[in-house]
Amino acid sequence: MTAVDVMKTIEKPLSLGVNMSNNLDEILSLTKEITYQDGDDFDITVTEYGEELSKTNDIEFLWIARNTSSTVKKASTNIKSFNDQNIAKNVEENGPVRLGDEVFVFNKSYSWKVQDLRKFIEWVIEKSDNNEELVESLLAILGQTFVPKLKGLDAFSNSKNINPEMIRDTFLYKEWKEKADLKSINTNNSTAPKWAKELGHKERK
Repeated sequence: MTAVDVMKTIEKPLSLGVNMSNNLDEILSLTKEITYQDGDDFDITVTEYGEELSKTNDIEFLWIARNTSSTVKKASTNIKSFNDQNIAKNVEENGPVRLGDEVFVFNKSYSWKVQDLRKFIEWVIEKSDNNEELVESLLAILGQTFVPKLKGLDAFSNSKNINPEMIRDTFLYKEWKEKADLKSINTNNSTAPKWAKELGHKERK
């Protein structure tokens, strides 16, 4: 890494921090205005900053606004969690209470876990009188929305000397979402691909 690379690495988070600080008030103001809107659809152009966001093609500006929004969202989530815990404590000690249109009750949540998955599968197979009954039992237990773990399915296919891609295409299909998901790769992670780590700020693959 050259001296220039080192300076870029240092300057990038500093620049982002300054820009996020400058954008924070704007994001909070925009969030406040959008909160007052009714319905699922929202008008982002209700503030000058929001209008700028709607028209810009500057990906760095959008990126800074995104990161600032994520910071606000995290803070808001932490505040809600803090309030939920204190309301739960109050309700546990004093009983259910109605506040506005909501009635708060206290109960500890839980989720079911399988104690021994192998034994469970063996039990289902053992209790099935024939293959047809086994298939029906598995359909009922797994549910109609069950999707196999792809790596596990590929490993099974390979163990039978069958092309995994062919098996995927035979039994599975891709259901495309209407909107594309934005995914990010943290270049500080050891698992990040080499090409991502080698990109400089604002460089494209």
